[in-house]
Amino acid sequence: MHIATIFSGIGVAEMAHRKVFGYSGTIFACEIDKFARRSYEANALNHQNVPFYEDVRTLDATRYRGQVDVLVGGSPCQDFSIAGERAGTRGDRGNLIWQYYRIVKECRPEVFVFENVKGFLSIEKGRAYVSFLNALRSLGYHCHAEVLNAKDYGIPQNRERLYIVGFLDADRYFSFRFAPKQPLKLRLGDMLETSVDEKYFLSERAIKCFKRKDNNFQGSFSPKNPSDTANCLTTAAGNRRTDTFIIQRPRDFNKGGERIRKLTPRECLRLQGIGDDFKIVVSDTQIYKQAGNAMSQNVVEMILGQIVGSLMKNFRLGA
Repeated sequence: MHIATIFSGIGVAEMAHRKVFGYSGTIFACEIDKFARRSYEANALNHQNVPFYEDVRTLDATRYRGQVDVLVGGSPCQDFSIAGERAGTRGDRGNLIWQYYRIVKECRPEVFVFENVKGFLSIEKGRAYVSFLNALRSLGYHCHAEVLNAKDYGIPQNRERLYIVGFLDADRYFSFRFAPKQPLKLRLGDMLETSVDEKYFLSERAIKCFKRKDNNFQGSFSPKNPSDTANCLTTAAGNRRTDTFIIQRPRDFNKGGERIRKLTPRECLRLQGIGDDFKIVVSDTQIYKQAGNAMSQNVVEMILGQIVGSLMKNFRLGA
């Protein structure tokens, strides 16, 4: 099974594909952010022959028609997110959903997987989502759409995302299903590093700065306990500042008891289902952004596995 990706990010879909199938089968990829491209190239590409485009708006995918089994992509979500300005499809990023539609139309994959924030369902009173879904259906695709949470598939992060999976083959559509939810066995504490550098712990001054009224702080500062499930990773101004902070004892016990610290870059990757073999080749600032923007690898692995299962064409009752 060969995949292609757009809005490829750090290559989560490619890494999930390699995890499920044991080999790299990428036809093409596309990512505009130079730092994400650097991470992608260090981790997702096994060879240099895969075309890696920069701008989806200039990508002509007609040359790949008939070559792509699964197209995967999650267009930028900031214009749909409840933490953003909710510009919707009028925004420069929100409008990129139509580039996804165009690439599907041009390369005609057997299956496509589209990911975005849950807020896409409600933007513009639901009209944007309905228009997008109907446009994909007009191309001949039979579509499943569901909000999936990373914590239901083995990773202790409360992260809801919309997934649309479309099939050209109606029989495969009727035999596809998202895997049943799994009881969560892991907790945030299971994802933490055992030794954390002092630079990740907050000073009292930093904590007071968060709480200042003129800093537009709203709500209470209540960091997560390691026995909890993590909230969604944050990437943009306006998000709750406590989502990526936890309470933990530092390795330097002379500085007191439990203190507040940020999640480390490695921990953020783990909370996206990304293994410790992932090479970090960019700054902490960039890897935080990349982890927050990425699809959850555990969820993508589940979907790819279920897509393979649809080849068996075991039809669901009531579908």
